[in-house]
Amino acid sequence: MAEMKISHLLFADDTIVFCDNDCEQIVNLRCILIWFQAVSRLRINLAKSSILSVACVDNIQVLAVMLGCKIDSFPITYLGLPLGAKFKEKVICEPVIGRFEKRLSGWKDAYLSKGGSNSHQECPC
Repeated sequence: MAEMKISHLLFADDTIVFCDNDCEQIVNLRCILIWFQAVSRLRINLAKSSILSVACVDNIQVLAVMLGCKIDSFPITYLGLPLGAKFKEKVICEPVIGRFEKRLSGWKDAYLSKGGSNSHQECPC
């Protein structure tokens, strides 16, 4: 089976780019982002962007300056989910579980009929 290397992930208006600890790759990424801004007329706010190292990166400050972003470290929250946290720690997942329970209870109250009640709500589907 051939090896697959993931270079980036896209979700709505978020992008995660994976690259090596290489100044040339950061310069190329910066050029791509500048070209994207010019072609799309969309502005990338690099001040809100972060560079995260997965392993030990000695020159992370240099790479962050080249890209024009801040340095962050794991664990972080991305799209409401914890990344880089110890998955066995219950306290990490409690906010996520709480949000799911809150949304499910609202959905259940709105769309499931109570047995024996006279009021019946139709599902809008």
